[in-house]
Amino acid sequence: MKIVILDHSHADCSTEEGILRNAGHTVDTVQVHEVKDVIEALKDADGAIAEYALFTEEVFKALPKLKIISDYSMGVDNIDVDAAKKYHVAVANNPDYCFDEVAEHGMTMIAALLRNIVGYAEDVHNHIWDWSKAPKLKRIKGLTLGLIGCGQIPRRVAKMAHGFGMNVIGYDPFLPKELADKAGIELVSMEELGARADAVLSHVPLSKNTRGMINKTVFDSFKKQPVFVNTSRGATIDEHELYCALKDGRISRAGLDVIISENPDFTEEIFSAPNVFFTPHAAFYSENAMVQANVTAAENIVYFFEGQHDKVRFVYKPE
Repeated sequence: MKIVILDHSHADCSTEEGILRNAGHTVDTVQVHEVKDVIEALKDADGAIAEYALFTEEVFKALPKLKIISDYSMGVDNIDVDAAKKYHVAVANNPDYCFDEVAEHGMTMIAALLRNIVGYAEDVHNHIWDWSKAPKLKRIKGLTLGLIGCGQIPRRVAKMAHGFGMNVIGYDPFLPKELADKAGIELVSMEELGARADAVLSHVPLSKNTRGMINKTVFDSFKKQPVFVNTSRGATIDEHELYCALKDGRISRAGLDVIISENPDFTEEIFSAPNVFFTPHAAFYSENAMVQANVTAAENIVYFFEGQHDKVRFVYKPE
């Protein structure tokens, strides 16, 4: 079978290429993203590995030979899964390769905001040695962390937050109470979360239902001027309303690993907001996670064509 690695944010694809070739497949590695380029790159391919490359209905319609897409990441918002179902193309992903890394990154951002670590570091870099320039800080022990979304990653964050002595509340209409109780999360409404939280971590998958779900109504519910962290997908946040909430103080400080643009040119409005720091969609990264992601992306393809479907991490499995 011919497999094409379409796009990748890491420099070396030798791991994936080796796994695929050892299984008897031919492999092409390119770097494309847009629809017309994806179609051209996959015109005679049986399978694809992708990260951000776009798979719309137009792509599926143009590629009758394509049988499977294996995504490097957990999220498959670059793929129209409904269209994949229509054209009977399997979709696989990496559902758990960086749970620990993203949770660690999220908790680190929360603690850094609550202790003004970035602000102090920037001051010292500018030759300012003055602890009193910080915003009013509170002891982390006893503060309340609000989790918007309580999946595997936020539940890991909850465990870390308990280690700091924080109380943890969460909004997630899909999480069974027994799982929440096991993680030490008190399930509440979004309104109650906004009223009680000193820090808020948003981590929800991007879908049609969650796009822009963290909006003006949510920010208006924040009563304690919390710090705010997003480690999931930028498009789950109404970015203009986040900018406004930072400007008028409904959010005291923010840490963002993601914004709506995956390739910002730094003219985006959010970069001019006060009291916010960014990391470059890096929460997933460790060398361990990268190896796991690359191996799983390739093995999804190998197992699929070998008929070992119980080993494929399917998002959608054709009949």
